[in-house]
Amino acid sequence: MSGEEKGNGDAALRHLEELIERLGQLPDPAARAPARELVELILDLHGIALARLMTIVAGAVGGFLARLAEDEQVRAILLLHGLHPEDLETRVRRAVERLRPHLGVHGLRLDVVEITKGTARLKVHPGNGATPKASLLWTLPSEIEDAIVEAAPDIDKVIIDGLEAPAAVAITSPSE
Repeated sequence: MSGEEKGNGDAALRHLEELIERLGQLPDPAARAPARELVELILDLHGIALARLMTIVAGAVGGFLARLAEDEQVRAILLLHGLHPEDLETRVRRAVERLRPHLGVHGLRLDVVEITKGTARLKVHPGNGATPKASLLWTLPSEIEDAIVEAAPDIDKVIIDGLEAPAAVAITSPSE
C-alpha cells in the first residue's frame, strides 16, 4: 500500500476490497478459507467495537457523531462497517446541495430523482433557457459523479439525466 493510500481512507478501503477479492481468487482452498476467515473475524471484531463506541459517543455528546463522520479516515471505517450516522440518501442529497451553487453559475439546476438499491438517479435542468457550453457537457458528468462518490463511496451507480448534447441543427441550402 502506498503512503498516499495510507493517508486516504477511501483509497485504503478500495485497496482492502481489492485484497479481499484477491484472497477469494486463491487457487488453493486450504489457503483461501482460513485467510478469508481471518479477515472476516478481524473486521467483525472491529465492527463490534466501533458500534459500541458509536453508541457510547452518541449518548455522551450531541453533534459529535456528525463531526466524526466528516473526518475522511473515520468516515471510511464507519462506511466499511455500516455505521455511518447518515444514510446513503441523506449523503447523496447533501452532495447535490453542495453542487447547486457551482451549477447555478452555469444556469443549471441539479435534482435527485430517486435513490434505490445503491443507485442515484439525478437530473440536470437548464434554467431560463440556458444552454450549457459543450465543454461543460464533457466535464460536468464526472464532476457530479466525483462529488456524489466522495460523499457516498458506498454508492454503486450514479445516473445523470439531462446532460445530453443538443441535437445539431440541419442546415439546408435554398435550392433544396
